[in-house]
Amino acid sequence: MKNEPLVTICVPTFNAEKTIQRTLESILSQTYKNMVVHISDNASTDNTLTIVESFSDPRINIHRQPENIGAEGNFNYCISLASGKYSAIYHADDVYVQDMVERQVEFFESTTNVAAVFTEATLIDENDIEVGKINFPIDLVGESDTRIDFPTLFKAVLRHANFLVCPSAMVKTDVLKNIVQRWRGDLFRSSADLDVWLRIAQCSGIGLIRRPLIRYRISTEQYTAKVRAQTTRPDFFLVTDYYLEQSEVAAILNAQDIKNLERLLMRDRVMRAINFYIAGDFASANGLIKNFFGWAALEAGLKTKRGLGVLVGAIVLKCLLTCHIGDPGQRLFIKLKQKLNK
Repeated sequence: MKNEPLVTICVPTFNAEKTIQRTLESILSQTYKNMVVHISDNASTDNTLTIVESFSDPRINIHRQPENIGAEGNFNYCISLASGKYSAIYHADDVYVQDMVERQVEFFESTTNVAAVFTEATLIDENDIEVGKINFPIDLVGESDTRIDFPTLFKAVLRHANFLVCPSAMVKTDVLKNIVQRWRGDLFRSSADLDVWLRIAQCSGIGLIRRPLIRYRISTEQYTAKVRAQTTRPDFFLVTDYYLEQSEVAAILNAQDIKNLERLLMRDRVMRAINFYIAGDFASANGLIKNFFGWAALEAGLKTKRGLGVLVGAIVLKCLLTCHIGDPGQRLFIKLKQKLNK
């Protein structure tokens, strides 16, 4: 281990008794051994700490919050614990492939001007059953691992939304502590992680490993599941609005970048309308797509696969609303959302 840089793995926990054992097993069985593991427990009321304490690995350090400091507070506390050359904040319900840390460290050590490294992900449900994938956009990475800079990342975000899996990130510790410092949930709420990645990319490049090295859990109990069913404007656009207001960011964009953002906004309108429809609020659903159909929607449908899906979804929804069809259509959209993990 003398030639291996120290890696800090932080795991913020709260009532994670159902998953923490599997998560810790996957961390401690990593092929990369020079790690320190910090468990920051946010005043759990279940058996989370009992399970953590059953592990005898000397690399584990347990930190007990005397009272719940909120998820963001716990993430920020994890930043304060970071040490060594590289650090990562893992989730307490995900599973990490055995060579994930090793591959990320190898990427750092073999590539210059990189401050963070991400991987692709396999999606799993509450029962560890594979339900999908999160892959990097093929037009961004091609067939191999790559390094990208801020303009490339931000333009890709405007085209594809956020494709970076938060708990797959490994960051240079000095960048995490001196540049990131904290999650800015006061500004960006549930999309504060995207702001972190963009801040990192503004100071250096980021690496993308084109392998699914994390099994990322999608659960009906998770906050992210509630986000997918939301009917309000997504927090993602708080981030894009913030960066678009920066003159140096606006200067790197062209007409196609703005059109890509407009297409994301159109997609969001349809997704929120579908969520309203599923919830039985037909008036709000109809209001969102009332003026949707026009040249921009048609052009997006003709030029991109996603645009076509959005257009078809809007047409089907409009037909169901016009015909006052409720339950069968609601069940149809629920099944489609489950299949597509939307």
